[in-house]
Amino acid sequence: MGLLLKRELKSIFRKKSTWFFLLSIVLVTVVANLSMIIFRKWIYGTRDGTFSYNLIIFAEGFFWIPYYCSIFISDIAFGKKYPLPSDYWGQGDDRSTGGNGEPDSPTATQIYFSKLLTAFILLLIFAVFAAGAFLLLTPLMQIHDGTIDSYVIDDFLESVKNALPLFLAGISMANMFLFGTKQKKKAYLLFAVFVILLPRLIMFLATDRIRILPCVFASKYLITPQFQALQFFATRDVPKAYVTGLIYVLFSSAIGLSLYRRQCKET
Repeated sequence: MGLLLKRELKSIFRKKSTWFFLLSIVLVTVVANLSMIIFRKWIYGTRDGTFSYNLIIFAEGFFWIPYYCSIFISDIAFGKKYPLPSDYWGQGDDRSTGGNGEPDSPTATQIYFSKLLTAFILLLIFAVFAAGAFLLLTPLMQIHDGTIDSYVIDDFLESVKNALPLFLAGISMANMFLFGTKQKKKAYLLFAVFVILLPRLIMFLATDRIRILPCVFASKYLITPQFQALQFFATRDVPKAYVTGLIYVLFSSAIGLSLYRRQCKET
């Protein structure tokens, strides 16, 4: 499996989508900073509430956006074609697929987790790049602000670290949907419904104004509201984020692998 994972990692850096995603991170960072400059100089007309440290602090409250983008990261690792074990036959001397030209193919479990681990590694690369780009470009573009202290940067990096288990859960669920069906449109639709729309509906029905008790209970175990909680020290529950992320990863991986094995048998 190690050589299979190595091959997967090599392939992702040959894909245009990987570099497009990195470019998108830079563009989003630049747009966010330009919006701050325009808002401060030409719209609001004052510096109140528009210091550059606000941009870094409030960015922590929008970590649900990269969480929703998990499906795109998983898709890069997944590839354009649905990966069946039979597709790995006859790969020459690549020992990850049997070695020495033998027709042996990796198992469904090896393929599933090599794709999942590749997506995990890709997520970490994107997270490090995004944090670095954001913390580098923001002080440069807001150079006359002079309000970014080291504690602001430390807090931001701490928030990124605390949110990583939730991001990994998003990757794992996206991987589950991609392997669960051979139709990518259906996988994206399922991800949108079960990861984005349904949790948002439950959160809405759990608000004090409506307060449907089953939804109130369920909302405590959703991932999306935890991003807002992690933004502030008073509401931050890091152990809960790690435990929740681990549970989602384990359950989605078990379900995804089971669905993938069924797909392989039906082929």
